[in-house]
Amino acid sequence: MAASSGFKQFDFGYADSGSEFSISPRLLRDGYYDLDGIEGKVVDSHEFLLLGYKGSGKSAIGARLQVLAEGAPSQYAAHDPILVDSLPLKEFKGVMPDSIDAHLRHRFGWTLQLMVQIASGINGDGQADSKSRKQIAATCKQLEKHGVTAQSPATMKRFRAEKVTATAGLPESAIGLPANVKAEFQRSTDASRIGDWIAYLQQGTSEFKSQRRHYFFVDGLDDLSLIQEGRKEMLGGLVQAVFDLNKLYRESGAPIKVVICCRTDLYARLELTRGGKIQSDYGLELNWYQNPRDFRVSHLVKLANMRARLVDRNSSNVFDEYFEPRIDADSATEFLLKQTRHTPRDLLQLLKIIQKHAAAPGVIPNDSAKAGIAEYSQTYFIGEMRDALSAYFDQDQIASVAGLLGTLRRRQCSYEDLAAKTESDPRFKGRFDLHKAISALFDNSFIGNLTEGGPVDAYDQYYRFKFRNPHAALAVEDKLVIHPGLWKAFNIA
Repeated sequence: MAASSGFKQFDFGYADSGSEFSISPRLLRDGYYDLDGIEGKVVDSHEFLLLGYKGSGKSAIGARLQVLAEGAPSQYAAHDPILVDSLPLKEFKGVMPDSIDAHLRHRFGWTLQLMVQIASGINGDGQADSKSRKQIAATCKQLEKHGVTAQSPATMKRFRAEKVTATAGLPESAIGLPANVKAEFQRSTDASRIGDWIAYLQQGTSEFKSQRRHYFFVDGLDDLSLIQEGRKEMLGGLVQAVFDLNKLYRESGAPIKVVICCRTDLYARLELTRGGKIQSDYGLELNWYQNPRDFRVSHLVKLANMRARLVDRNSSNVFDEYFEPRIDADSATEFLLKQTRHTPRDLLQLLKIIQKHAAAPGVIPNDSAKAGIAEYSQTYFIGEMRDALSAYFDQDQIASVAGLLGTLRRRQCSYEDLAAKTESDPRFKGRFDLHKAISALFDNSFIGNLTEGGPVDAYDQYYRFKFRNPHAALAVEDKLVIHPGLWKAFNIA
């Protein structure tokens, strides 16, 4: 039986973890679901690479740690995230001399950028010992003297012209510099000076000692347009720089850890020579998809119920208490989960939108639940689709892709059906690359494949979506399936 308080009173959160941190930090403090114990691994283990699809909660881990740090300031410091998609990446050009190999150029450029961020973050730590406080204060004064700031990568070009006036004591191998790099640096005066700065910043940050552990989150790698802009090599250098710095701080005992969050599919496209090994040895993946016999015990359902109990501690299961037992042919829980890509953001936003259609306390009638699902499809879900396509197409092309899907009025079709429609309809002919569009939709789980007979002819039909299997690949010879979350947006029955 439904509680009298009503479904509308629950706070299911926000689409952006930054908003959640500033508006409803209690959700991160008391309503955070720790999938597979990843939080403890981020805090205490050597693993630093957080992978997951958009909306899987990567950024929420950083926000969660910020909340915990506020409650235990003597133990932790979780700094504001370093947002790659907000940095003026073009300013990195010219920071490192062109004489250095491109892979090393990006790697060392990011190493400098991150060490400037780290030095600025740990400066003034009252839990640090006296020697560390003095050394980091002196380091920051050096950076200030030469006009280098964490916010502007372009200011790092001054490292090529300005010589550090303090002693640099660490060997060049401290972050894994190959022996031949020293020779590369010595080809010109400005390159030699950059080598001195790298060693100086290594020394200042790696010798830091404090009772407080500092965490720096590198985020903003959910935007696939970064890859489309030809930055595969540059972002690969970023991952390698994070690896190098964590190795340096782990071996020196400095209480500093750099965590990098990256979309699973974006990571797979980076130009990173040791990408597979780094993922295997240092990666943590947020994969929420489960296919249990009882959907009520899934991680996502547990997350929603955890947040509901912050308002009504007597609530057992909001799906049982506030929805009719079945919606169409499925249980309410299964039907609602099918509208999502099995990510926290999708499900919580669906519940939040349904709240607007819950007219009174008690069980939500199916008509009202479906009205909420329709709004979710027509606003949030199609908005996510458009956002995903923006990495590949301009707005006019995106409108054409959406228009093409809107003409189908069917849940399933073949690639040939779409190709024929594209060629015969002047609204779509020549407007966009169809294969590129279908591939992008598949990679972001807005379209899946339906294979007759299953993978080994074990059953009649088998659905393949990326959110179910990150390694799934588009098969144009199989039927294409429109995700249920788009059905109402495209008037599909």
